[in-house]
Amino acid sequence: MVIRLFLNNRKLELSEGSYSETVSNVDTVNTSESGTKLRAVTRTGIPQLDCSYKCDNEEVAFLEECSKAIKLTATKWSESNEDYESWDCYMTGLSKSLIVETPEFRFYNVSFSLVDLEV
Repeated sequence: MVIRLFLNNRKLELSEGSYSETVSNVDTVNTSESGTKLRAVTRTGIPQLDCSYKCDNEEVAFLEECSKAIKLTATKWSESNEDYESWDCYMTGLSKSLIVETPEFRFYNVSFSLVDLEV
């Protein structure tokens, strides 16, 4: 199975097992004067996508530019909707390690997270 992920309309090829997706909620808990805890759920269903895969030096350069961008548009295939879904996000935690170097190419292991950006 190949995961179809696009960053700013550029396709990244991720192999199975090279990503994990988490969905979280944002809530606040306050204590009233009487000591009662008050919880307010501010936002639900916030996606984060953690990616790790092998790529060449051209794609590493693209990912480095993405890591500096204020906003990215990520698009991926949704199994539940059977359609592509897009969301605004930013990239954090980009790391790369050289695994193979030839006279023509360099190949890297890269990893990063895409975090939802509420606009």
